[in-house]
Amino acid sequence: MPNRPGSVTFVAVLAYINGILNIIGGVVTLFTRNSMVPSSDAGALAGITTSAILSIILGIVILIVARGLLNGSRFARGLVTVVMILNAISGVILLFSLQFFSGILEILWAVVMLALLYTRRANAFFAARASG
Repeated sequence: MPNRPGSVTFVAVLAYINGILNIIGGVVTLFTRNSMVPSSDAGALAGITTSAILSIILGIVILIVARGLLNGSRFARGLVTVVMILNAISGVILLFSLQFFSGILEILWAVVMLALLYTRRANAFFAARASG
């Protein structure tokens, strides 16, 4: 069994951080959404609520799957990839909910995570774990 490269460990740690931040951000957004838009704008309020709930769910999934990354699970890698794509979509939703800073941060985080998850060394590690 090959040793896990530091880059994969780093990605897993970033995944844990991402999961925690998603949960915290979602909870904060959920509890402060009424102060973000006028109560008469039901569409914006629904968008913010949806984004907050999606952020919490994605955070929980990321925490669970991050452990699989440490073990070299290709399933976990694929799932994190899907979650990061959904996270980027959540960031776009935030942009349309007039939460530009949060939206840009979520999009950038997803791009960085995906870039790190598919480095040459990470590819070799996951390939070796799948064949071994």
